[in-house]
Amino acid sequence: MSKKFDAKSTAQDVLAGVDLKGKRFLVTGTSAGIGVETARALVSRGASVVGLVRDLAKAQAATASVRDAAAQAGGSFELGELDLASLRSVRARADRLLADGRPFDAIIANAGVMATPFGLTDDGFEIQFATNYLGHFVLIHRIEPLLVDNGRLVMLSSQAHRVADVD
Repeated sequence: MSKKFDAKSTAQDVLAGVDLKGKRFLVTGTSAGIGVETARALVSRGASVVGLVRDLAKAQAATASVRDAAAQAGGSFELGELDLASLRSVRARADRLLADGRPFDAIIANAGVMATPFGLTDDGFEIQFATNYLGHFVLIHRIEPLLVDNGRLVMLSSQAHRVADVD
């Protein structure tokens, strides 16, 4: 790699000259922020991206530019519903992906929530823990057979633990 990347580097900088045609990615949390930008960057290089979101209506509006970029670059983008706070939803989505059978070159676990009011999921877990950790754990564990040999698993997180109390 001849170019160094830094805090000002964009996804387009990193992907400059990279051809992702024929590659398939799963990205959670493609209804806002980093998830939308990740999907846009990947499809703009010809990749096929499956975006999984909790709110399909919100995601449809937020990803118009992703669909436009896919059309221009020969990539593709599809949305699917996934509520990471619900193990029923996670298992159902995993089962649909497995039934489809198409492999992924990378899985990017991006979705997450922060500073939610305290509450429990229907499964009895704290909402933020269930969404940010357990949901992704179950999803990835179940669909791992769809990850190609030498495929990549990317887990996003934050540094919020540095400012939180143990209790």
